[in-house]
Amino acid sequence: MDAEVGVIGLGAAGSAALWRLADRGADVIGFEQFGAGHDRGSSHGYSRVFKSVTPQGPQESALAQRAATLWRDLEEESGESVLHMTGGLSIGRPDGPLIAGLEQVSADTGLPLEYLDNAQLRRRFPQHVVSDGDIGVIDPASGYLQPELAIRTEWRLAQAHGAGVVESAVLEVIPREDSVLIVTADRTFEVRTAVVAAGAWQRTLLPYLPLELTPRRATLSWFRPRAGSESLFTAERFPAFTHEGFGETGWGLPEFDEFGVKIGLDFTEGYEVVDPSLNRKEVEEWELARVRAFVAEALPHLDPVPVHSAGCMITMTPDEEFSIGIPAEHPRLVVLSACSGRGFKMSAAVGDAGADLALGGTTALDLSTFSPDRFTTTPALEQ
Repeated sequence: MDAEVGVIGLGAAGSAALWRLADRGADVIGFEQFGAGHDRGSSHGYSRVFKSVTPQGPQESALAQRAATLWRDLEEESGESVLHMTGGLSIGRPDGPLIAGLEQVSADTGLPLEYLDNAQLRRRFPQHVVSDGDIGVIDPASGYLQPELAIRTEWRLAQAHGAGVVESAVLEVIPREDSVLIVTADRTFEVRTAVVAAGAWQRTLLPYLPLELTPRRATLSWFRPRAGSESLFTAERFPAFTHEGFGETGWGLPEFDEFGVKIGLDFTEGYEVVDPSLNRKEVEEWELARVRAFVAEALPHLDPVPVHSAGCMITMTPDEEFSIGIPAEHPRLVVLSACSGRGFKMSAAVGDAGADLALGGTTALDLSTFSPDRFTTTPALEQ
């Protein structure tokens, strides 16, 4: 036996799982084909939105709250700063899915939100063009994360606690009754339990599970403020936001890195990436038309021509939820992908739950909504 636990895919969830397992003293090996904080999957882009109240439901908000504690633990142990709380702004109609979802989750969890009427929204955040029926909702426990720094830090702490890392592609994952074989080009490793957090590669490595995962193309873009508007887009004045309007669900982050203000759109309908290893880093002009139009209409103090863009992927389930848990048919496996395009903020908690499941088979977090078995179909009985 090469290790007690093997963690396959050291992106957002996998790096967190490696850190949490090693922190508990587990004998663990991680496997990653591209290196720490790489830009070939779904866990890059210099910044990611953090929210404590998510419109998808109380289970995700519970993960976010647990993640916030773990991000602070990571910072305390490492001396790094990965989570920056700026507050978060959501804009939309009161009866739209974004605002109504936030209101419901706040009521269910007791997490506080601040509401701005249309006039207050316009006065406080003049960067945004809003429709007459829109309101604003502020989540004070929101901000942004630095994903590459977070992942590199998790690797460093995990290795300091004794974790091994194999920088090689995993070709096959073979569950057996009492162990799991992890096949690489150089050799085969045997572990007691395997945590599989391979993102867009998940369905390739686990073809025998009914995960129903679809990797989709996404793009990330950065924009510069127009001359004289630079002060409007600092973290103090321009919090992380989500805006339902102008026919899109747009989101953005304040200017803090070398490229400027990061703006993106909901890419759940992006085209399918059949082979994730061929996903382009480069972004073609036709891919920028929607985000440029959104910036021109919703954020006129930004130049709508991006100064930088990068290719990305999101891996979706049919119900656009996470896939986390131990599949019934293969109890030596722990599934930690996919996150359906919004998982980095919660990845510390997802990794911690993965460590729970790998070592003890259960976790205190409610993951029932995210079961990887929920897409299993039972054939109808013949009449």
